[in-house]
Amino acid sequence: MIHLFLRGWAICCVRSMVVLLLFVPIYSTQAQAWKWAIGSNITQYQFKNSAGKPVDLLKRQSGLHLDIAHEHVLLDTVRLISKFSKSAIYFSQRPKIAKFLNLFHYDLGLNYNQFNSIGDVQQIAFSYQTDYVGVSAGFGPRIPLIKGWSIQVSGRVMGQYLVAGQQLVDSRYFDLLAEPQFKGLRLFSGVQIEVNKRVNAQVSAFAHVASYQTHYSKTTPTGTLDMAPMTLAMGIRLHQ
Repeated sequence: MIHLFLRGWAICCVRSMVVLLLFVPIYSTQAQAWKWAIGSNITQYQFKNSAGKPVDLLKRQSGLHLDIAHEHVLLDTVRLISKFSKSAIYFSQRPKIAKFLNLFHYDLGLNYNQFNSIGDVQQIAFSYQTDYVGVSAGFGPRIPLIKGWSIQVSGRVMGQYLVAGQQLVDSRYFDLLAEPQFKGLRLFSGVQIEVNKRVNAQVSAFAHVASYQTHYSKTTPTGTLDMAPMTLAMGIRLHQ
């Protein structure tokens, strides 16, 4: 009796694995990739005085954006079929769920950003030049189109730390590392739209636009400073 049960269970498992193998070519994608991007941040400083009223003295300014990230597929079907597990059997019996989850990607990366601004008050020009380094993460679906094209929409978060910064007022420079509104960790969240083109089995090219907003900004006696950068970038992805 036990022998017959084990035999039936083994046959069921083998059938499930065969089903999963048949579906993998349809919707599988290479599970990991390294991506590099270079572009520009166009940043709007949003300053509110101590009374909470917006002060419209600051204008958008561009700055450099560099990023390197490691990307993963949420559900790696190729890895699943290499394991004789309950998960493999579960998704082999539910190919629509596996196909849906296979669309989602997440990435973790390191980046360098310049969030800059210019302005003037009473005919006195001033500017802010900043250098931030930090980490970022993103998650969202990548929708295949035609002829190797795809589009991805993802939610993103960043943590950025100021490593250098100067404020130029007329002909004098001030160190922003000593300014509470700039120093320390700045938290960002936003959304990104990316267009991808598969060049070959190992390489993809992409371009994306992202919009971010700072959160939990420090309040000082002079007011609160938030940042709203828009990032335009392009890069390459090396699939593993």
